[in-house]
Amino acid sequence: MRHVIAIIQGFLTALVLMCMTQLEAHCDDYTLYGVLPFVSKTVRITDTFDYNLFASTTYNFSNTTFKGRDIPERDSQLYLQPSVIYKYSPDLNLASGYVFQRNNPFSSEYSNENRLWQQILGAHDLTGGRMTHRVRYEERFIHNNTTGEDPLSTRVRYQIGYSIPLEGKELDPGEFYLNSYNEFYFSLTGQKNATYSENWTYVGIGYLMPGVGKIEMGPLYQTLVVDKEGDRRDYVLWQLGITF
Repeated sequence: MRHVIAIIQGFLTALVLMCMTQLEAHCDDYTLYGVLPFVSKTVRITDTFDYNLFASTTYNFSNTTFKGRDIPERDSQLYLQPSVIYKYSPDLNLASGYVFQRNNPFSSEYSNENRLWQQILGAHDLTGGRMTHRVRYEERFIHNNTTGEDPLSTRVRYQIGYSIPLEGKELDPGEFYLNSYNEFYFSLTGQKNATYSENWTYVGIGYLMPGVGKIEMGPLYQTLVVDKEGDRRDYVLWQLGITF
């Protein structure tokens, strides 16, 4: 088990270093610290279709100033995502959904985004665990508070993940597991500050609750290019989620 965890740690370290190298051409950056709790509920519709509802919020505990702009402690994002999943096989599924996202929801500076997306997710076994690959294409309508318009932007995201039971070869109720992923964000058209615009890296420990679902927690590191000059926002979060 130790050598598997070492492989995962090495893999994620390499990804983080690569991402930092790719995003290092910036003039300035700032770091925020916070929490990201989420709830995910999946309901079976038929043998081949599921419905999922995902909701989260991101709360920033930091108070900082960046280029003369105050960034106070506050709830920085509300996120709501319903979707339908087509289960083609145990190793492959297709999904499509909608996202409503409000940034700085309880501030006069809030902004809304409506988003449509389509994705394909594949999985395969690897060294006692499960490797996943997810590609998602997004059509984003980001509201401009100045013009009142909602121009279209498009983006592609690729997520590679790995999870493994920590007690035995199979994950059984009442046991712990390790979950990790890295997700690359590529802005294609419309409003964007960079092509390789964002990256998320996560490692967490989960527990399969008997008859209920999973509870999981761990550190999540987000980095985002915030302007045309290449300035960057780093977000260090503690992610806590319940999946039913």
